[in-house]
Amino acid sequence: MSVSTAPESVVPPSSSSGAPPWRSPVTFNIRVDQNDQEVVFSGMLRPMIADHMKSIRATCEEAAKVSWGTLYLNFKRLKYMNNVAFLEINRFIRWSAEQRPDLKIKLIISSVIPWAIRKFQVVAEIYSNVSVEIYDKAFYPIQQMLEDAEFINVLRLQEQIIWEHERKILPNHGLRAGMRIADIACGLGDFAVLLQRDFKPEYIVGVDHSRPSLRYGQETVKNLGLEDIEYQYGDAAALLLPDNSFDFVACRLSLQVFHQPEQIMQELFRICRPGGRIYITNECMSCVFGYPEQEIIRSTYQSILDIGRMVGMDLDIGMKTRQLLTDTDLEDIRINLIDINNMNTDCYDFAKVVESWISGTSHMALAAGTPPDVHEGITAGLRVHMETITNPRGLASWPIYAGSGRKPAV
Repeated sequence: MSVSTAPESVVPPSSSSGAPPWRSPVTFNIRVDQNDQEVVFSGMLRPMIADHMKSIRATCEEAAKVSWGTLYLNFKRLKYMNNVAFLEINRFIRWSAEQRPDLKIKLIISSVIPWAIRKFQVVAEIYSNVSVEIYDKAFYPIQQMLEDAEFINVLRLQEQIIWEHERKILPNHGLRAGMRIADIACGLGDFAVLLQRDFKPEYIVGVDHSRPSLRYGQETVKNLGLEDIEYQYGDAAALLLPDNSFDFVACRLSLQVFHQPEQIMQELFRICRPGGRIYITNECMSCVFGYPEQEIIRSTYQSILDIGRMVGMDLDIGMKTRQLLTDTDLEDIRINLIDINNMNTDCYDFAKVVESWISGTSHMALAAGTPPDVHEGITAGLRVHMETITNPRGLASWPIYAGSGRKPAV
């Protein structure tokens, strides 16, 4: 059983001249799930004085009174929390330690509000019944690899290579001018810029969990003078975007790095408007090909798939594209194969992309705890693949599956 409330005390009364210009009428929501013993916070929690938290604290106390074992305070959908709110949450925790010493409190937070992580960890050190789970830290085990600055140039090159083929198929997936678009796990944000140039959408928002990537995207947009592109820091599995808001929702070459891609798909579905389309692209590493030396290359990518699975990545998720779309209850499923090969792409650019995978797989191998010789073998195999790509008599390809589905109309 779930109970939702939007306490009036969250927003101070407006003056006679109207609502304060710096605040929207509804900024916050609290929901109590009695079955899961969870209090879920969402929106922006920014009371001006402690009294504005009175009903929220009361809600938490009522939940604590009827809970057994562990009560979860879930802040992962919270976009903003000020210090007044933090102090009142801390006051509730102190109350629970005194009134319900047998009850454990688990705080589920995300790095969307980084200062809160530090403060709540201090609270957990003070009260033995309190623990902290940083939701997105566990969810992104290889985030450091994706934020390595040395990858920027090659990632941009990779984007350009794919775009030359991808832009031709996007109209088949429903993309047209004037749309509101969300690009989830947007990386450096180049996709949004390319969409703006070639498809003229009304508005684009890119969301990513890498602050360096977002800074790069924001700087690019600023330099280009583009006003209809926005970038936000956020968790792809708990987006701070409203329901039913976008005509076209994209998530490209990203589902493979998540432990639970189904959670991402549900979030894409939530923010897509009825009748809009969800568009995803995914790699299929077991189908990467190179000739000659095809056996060495096949074995190399099998090793990459194996260590990927060890760190929670499915680099073969491309073959599941139709299943992912169907299981998300989408209709009118459309699939295209983007075949990057050394006959339709500059072979030296293609080889540079493969070379960058040497560093990427090094991070994966380190995270997986594999012996050094495993990555040495992968490095040698990738260099063989590079040789086939640039060989005038060789043939090499890198398949990417693009798929989309329409969200049913209400």
